[in-house]
Amino acid sequence: MALACRNAASPEARRSVASVAVSPGSAVVPVGQSVQLTAVPLDAHGTPLAGRAIVWATSDSSVATVTSGQVAGLAPGRATITATSEGRSGASNVTVTAPGGSVPDPTLLPEATPSQAPLTALYDLLHVPALAPGQSYLDPTTGATIYRLTSATFPTTSADWGHDYAEGGDEIGLPYRDSTRAVLVHGDDGYWLVDFTPGAGVTNGRPLTGGFAPVHDQAFAFSTNPATPWYAYVSNGSSVRRLDVRTMTEAPGDGWPVANEPEAVWLQQSERDGLFVWMRGQSGPTVVGYEPATGTLKTYSDSGIDEPRIDRAGRYVGLTMARPSEALYLWDWSADSIVWRTGGDPGIPFIHVASLADRWYGVDWNLAPPYQYVVFDPVTRSATRLGGPTNSGDEYGNGNWIQHPANLNDQWALFSHFEGLAPPAGDGWLAPGGMVFVTANGQRRLLGHPYTTITEAASYALASFVRLSSDGRYAMFTSDMNGSGRTDVFLVRVP
Repeated sequence: MALACRNAASPEARRSVASVAVSPGSAVVPVGQSVQLTAVPLDAHGTPLAGRAIVWATSDSSVATVTSGQVAGLAPGRATITATSEGRSGASNVTVTAPGGSVPDPTLLPEATPSQAPLTALYDLLHVPALAPGQSYLDPTTGATIYRLTSATFPTTSADWGHDYAEGGDEIGLPYRDSTRAVLVHGDDGYWLVDFTPGAGVTNGRPLTGGFAPVHDQAFAFSTNPATPWYAYVSNGSSVRRLDVRTMTEAPGDGWPVANEPEAVWLQQSERDGLFVWMRGQSGPTVVGYEPATGTLKTYSDSGIDEPRIDRAGRYVGLTMARPSEALYLWDWSADSIVWRTGGDPGIPFIHVASLADRWYGVDWNLAPPYQYVVFDPVTRSATRLGGPTNSGDEYGNGNWIQHPANLNDQWALFSHFEGLAPPAGDGWLAPGGMVFVTANGQRRLLGHPYTTITEAASYALASFVRLSSDGRYAMFTSDMNGSGRTDVFLVRVP
């Protein structure tokens, strides 16, 4: 029998490169910093090919250089980074920004399109479940930096970590010591604060116990006032207290604590901690509006109330009604009266909306899919469809970022899909399953994908539910890391 030639090519070696996948597809890097790109040669069936040479190139070496996929930002501008293998190329669009920018700019992110489905194969190559708390990865589509905050052993032993679901109080604090900010997470044994410092990781895990243990979900909120970033507010089952996260001690005064509030949930506030809103009990029927500067407390009661939504400008409270279903009752706190009612289902629903200044953004899911975004204006008392498609049917809007654009319709809200990787295919969703920044004036930008497979049926409380910080710099989400078997909390940096 003839011997096989020792130099015969292996089946993989005989396969030619049909394309090159570069991850992330876009990235933002400040001047003086760098970002690592990854290139994977693929055959005609999309199977990765090992051992193939890759040549990297930049379209503008004055803006960014590249060595073995490591991109260094040299000057503000844009450059296309190309990876070539056997005549086939893939690219990443890199934006280099001036150092030290303090205001987030979602326009640096890619425009959201229906083609941006989760890139699970590239995500799995990042080995996110192996990251230690404080380590980061780049979203495969957008290049946004995403930090892992928790693990099986940090801040303590827990099978799963998550955060409060749905719109409400701020769960990411403002920087209270240099660039360090506190973040609220919950595990098997209750609520914890952890400190996050960019470039240094996560530290100082401490439990919320005793008088600072939240009575329920949605019973905690960090300060939105840049002058007092070390404060947080918690409903503990008897009162609403102010906490100093530096010392983990009560900070009385300035209208705090508020006594005789045994179950204040859906705790949230307007800009600079001006007006606080909560509901007495998880099912109402009373909503409280409290102005600590004057000690003024007003209430509105209705047996049909489901949950409240603050106006970040500090005058209106939008009440989502269970009866009539998904209707809006607009409570003018200053005038102490209901000044607008909508019909709700089957009309435009007021639920899972994002709370902005004199605006709420939502989704009209009573239309045929893929649905349309909606803006509610409490001043003109109007609800207007913004057009579609939206990024999900199981959507959730967050408006914790407090902004001051010249045109209030230029405020950004963040919409996310909260049930599994992506909604069913075939409905034309925008960046299906992604975290999408939206304005009423037509901006649609993709922040990234949470890559969680958790569904509402499995655990509503551990769905992704993306939440912004009040300065808009970070968003948090829960993820099981593409079905890893556990959930953890992540922070994504907004460029």
